[in-house]
Amino acid sequence: MGRLYYIDNLRSFALLLGIVFHSAIVYAPKIGYAIQNPERIEPFGYFCFWIHSFRMPLFFIISGFFSGLVWEKKGALHFLKGRWERIFIPMLVGIVFLAPVQYFLIQKVSHPHLSYFNYYLSFFSKAEFGQSHIWFLVNLFLYGILFAFLPKDFIKKASSLFQKKHESILFFVLLVFSFSLTLLAHSFFPRGDNEFGIDKLLFCYQFAFFFGGVFIYHSGKILITVSESAAGSSFRLVNWILFGMIVYVLFYEWETTDPLWMPYFRGGVYNRMIHILLWCLSPFVWFQVFVLLFQKWGNGTGEISKYLIDSSLPVYLVHHPISLFVAFYFRNWDFPIVGKFLFHLLIVISLSFLFYDLIVKNSTGLKKLFGVK
Repeated sequence: MGRLYYIDNLRSFALLLGIVFHSAIVYAPKIGYAIQNPERIEPFGYFCFWIHSFRMPLFFIISGFFSGLVWEKKGALHFLKGRWERIFIPMLVGIVFLAPVQYFLIQKVSHPHLSYFNYYLSFFSKAEFGQSHIWFLVNLFLYGILFAFLPKDFIKKASSLFQKKHESILFFVLLVFSFSLTLLAHSFFPRGDNEFGIDKLLFCYQFAFFFGGVFIYHSGKILITVSESAAGSSFRLVNWILFGMIVYVLFYEWETTDPLWMPYFRGGVYNRMIHILLWCLSPFVWFQVFVLLFQKWGNGTGEISKYLIDSSLPVYLVHHPISLFVAFYFRNWDFPIVGKFLFHLLIVISLSFLFYDLIVKNSTGLKKLFGVK
């Protein structure tokens, strides 16, 4: 298996898509966020629920894929060293310096004279602590530790059974695994049941996709491979997009009418089962779509590609507090909502990339702190 540039590019895309998501969610109804505009309109809601239906699971599939690859090709020590340098250190930086901003601004909405210094001193108490957007690094680090203890020979033998099978069989097996694990977890944990900021249900749900990525690597498949025929590849892509839109419409209906705040057996059992099935199905479908798209148009490397791969993590880490500050100061601004969103997004993208270019990029120490190779 040669270098898969489209997977590298897809990983940075999944991270950077978060900038658009966290800007649009400020103006979206029916989906909660730390600070939101008083006026919100449905198009932003549809857009945010669509991204929400696949983005982070897609990222964890890719992370699991690369975890299997690095462990196999470079060994356990290199893998663990990478977890420390690329995940644990940026995770600590994010929790200490970036995560408190979200909860401070939430408090400041109702306590306008609250100072950041006074709030920061209380942030690390059990009552106030939260991970903000750093949760994905916390989960990813813990998944890496769990992966280190998984029996690699068993995973290889199990995944080798699919090497000569059609991709659809692997797709179905991974869907059943993620559905079963999420359903089992939800039998014990409602959404929002957390320990030190780790949402127990989401932890299990996202782990299913991380493990799925490991399994995909060892199976030697990317679920979908480029068709020999350009026409055949385009036809397959259109079919998956149409299937993805059908799944999304159904997911939106269940996600907005059947919240997961109660454990599985306390809700409508069959209704909740369909909700969880759609919750697990959507990421795999859209993973197929984006793999096909990036195989066709993002399977290469160059200066822009390398820049985005290098910058995606630090930009993602700093964009969230910037976006929250913009949301906080824009919330009472009397301006057309679409224009406000576009201005919001422009500010966040500009300041986030300026931070990387002017501060992180040319500093060896800061590059290490933000997980840049």
